[in-house]
Amino acid sequence: MTDSLPSLDTSGLTTLGIALPALAAIRVALTGGRGAKFHVPVSDLRRGYGDCRYAKPSTDAATFALLEVFGDVCKKCAIVLPDPADALWRAAAFATRRAAALERARNDTAVRTWLGYARLTARHQTGDDEQFAAWLTRARTDRKLARDARTLAAVWKCLAADTTGFLEEYAAGCPAVDAFNGARDAVRRSQGSPERHALDQVSAAVARTSRTRTRMFGPDPDLDVWQVVSGVWLASRSQGASAGRGAELVRAAAARELDGVPVVDVTRLPPPSTGGGAHASPAAWADHEFALWWPRAVAEACRRLEEEFEAESAQAPTRLLLVHDWPLTGARDAPVAYLAASPVVGPVVPHGYRRVDDYVSWSGGDSAGPSYSAVIAAPGHLVAKLEKEQAAVRDTPPRFVAAGRSTGRRADLEAAKRLLRTAFPFLPGDGDGEPAVPSPQVQEQRRARAAGHRIHLIAGDERPYRVASALTDGYGSWIPEGSGDLELLEELLPWVHRRVLRLDAWCGPAGGEKVWASLFGTLDTIEGTGLGFSPAGRHRPVRVPLHRVVALTGAPRWDDQHPYRTASLWEPYEALPPLQETAARERGRIRAVPSSGDSR
Repeated sequence: MTDSLPSLDTSGLTTLGIALPALAAIRVALTGGRGAKFHVPVSDLRRGYGDCRYAKPSTDAATFALLEVFGDVCKKCAIVLPDPADALWRAAAFATRRAAALERARNDTAVRTWLGYARLTARHQTGDDEQFAAWLTRARTDRKLARDARTLAAVWKCLAADTTGFLEEYAAGCPAVDAFNGARDAVRRSQGSPERHALDQVSAAVARTSRTRTRMFGPDPDLDVWQVVSGVWLASRSQGASAGRGAELVRAAAARELDGVPVVDVTRLPPPSTGGGAHASPAAWADHEFALWWPRAVAEACRRLEEEFEAESAQAPTRLLLVHDWPLTGARDAPVAYLAASPVVGPVVPHGYRRVDDYVSWSGGDSAGPSYSAVIAAPGHLVAKLEKEQAAVRDTPPRFVAAGRSTGRRADLEAAKRLLRTAFPFLPGDGDGEPAVPSPQVQEQRRARAAGHRIHLIAGDERPYRVASALTDGYGSWIPEGSGDLELLEELLPWVHRRVLRLDAWCGPAGGEKVWASLFGTLDTIEGTGLGFSPAGRHRPVRVPLHRVVALTGAPRWDDQHPYRTASLWEPYEALPPLQETAARERGRIRAVPSSGDSR
């Protein structure tokens, strides 16, 4: 359906169990119908690129209840409502989608895993509550819609409570974390064992594709008996099954892959245990030997895994842990997805952007979208294990950063914010509550930057798009020093809002230690006292108070020499010397836009 409004119909409201009379009374003028699509009328027949070719003049239009006909409106037509009605519609559509997702999760009969729990938890994204509240605030500006807004506010609270209860029930059915970690360590310690080697020989003796692991596209994967045995054993022991029950499940899974499979390489068989005279052919003898051999090899592998298995105990105190690339919803996050059950301390900050561009991610149910850095309060013994495993992996940026003990008090929030500033220096709320006056340090940097090429617009001499091009290409800087500068930026916004810019700012809490940083992203909104800046153009905008901003310039080389998804969202800003020292040192020279690292 059209991008102007999200889809909503009466069935969605029925799922919520509510009636919204004011929403149902919203009517719009449409043309067409009578078995065909409805179209939004136009004031004249002049059309732009992308407009609906079937749109007719408004003189042929009639009014319809939007809730009843929304599904029959042309996809090319954009429906525009008054701001309060638009906000109410979006809030209702958002609540119906959340309720439908919860109902699907309740009806899902798949085995409950920590990865599934992490994906369910991640559906409630950062900022959802704030966005929903903002919609309702806009809707209440129309007194006719106020009652419906109150109804949706109550429904949202009920949905939040139902979601929390469902997630607690779901987590109770997931594997025990300590048993899962102990079983996973047992599998790792058994990797180079003779039992593992024997199962590799079993796989090589039949050299066939898997019966149970099929692919929609491409050839099916080759059979790996060790993967079958270790995977089923790990799942069963993590779910609390006994050693005997685990061995039975492993034996059944291996039988589904190996029963009746012909041998193709007799050199892989162990020394014979029977004579060949009783068999009709050498192939029949080899198949008989194989049928006797593989159950013994599987049983020996289970025995070895049980010897290595030792469940951990949660005796260590809770510790704070900074996790990059949050939430843990990727297929590769399955071994650590249990961390999703740990409470998040403080806000989450932008980290990067996930792309689904390989088979493992696509087939594993991954989804593209922004990723974050978050601080959680995790059991201490699990944090120690993650530190040990991470230290053993070289040439890879650390994903986990452990901190001190969690006390459950306000000190945890302050410690979490200190950790988060190492991932992204500007946190929500920085600069709020301060006087809207630039500090002496910011004023000094603005003067130093203004000595270079500062963009300006002279009436009749230069077009706005040329000034915007100079800004986005890094040949000029926008420096806020008065209302005229804000008006200039608002005039340039249509040309720069899709381009990656560099925002140099003074970051840190009010009254605390501050640092200079350059943030990379897109300009989303302009307010009287701040800028809405979207990191990398992929995240929700963060509000940067105007008195913290030094300058805004282009970053044309921001994503050069590395993939887009790994481009840094920020880097330290090198403060310029005071203006007097700069002028003395660079006498007679015009200072271009100062660079920070490799980006302009």
